[in-house]
Amino acid sequence: MRVCASPDCDPGECVELTEREFALCRIICSSDAPVSFTQLKQSTNLHQELVSRIVKRLQVHGLVSKVEGRYSGRCSR
Repeated sequence: MRVCASPDCDPGECVELTEREFALCRIICSSDAPVSFTQLKQSTNLHQELVSRIVKRLQVHGLVSKVEGRYSGRCSR
């Protein structure tokens, strides 16, 4: 699944995500309020280490940001 940080980004700037990464990104981006790490673990049923690695990758690519210990996103397909 290819995802961009904004609707008007260049297709070459999009990031290819695995199913797990996309699932986490979708949870964060579809939420009306920032999501806690615990909520992400419970929603995905993934081990905390894996959730942590995925969230860090999403942050590096600008898809997710952390504010006051919670995650919010700006993902576009």
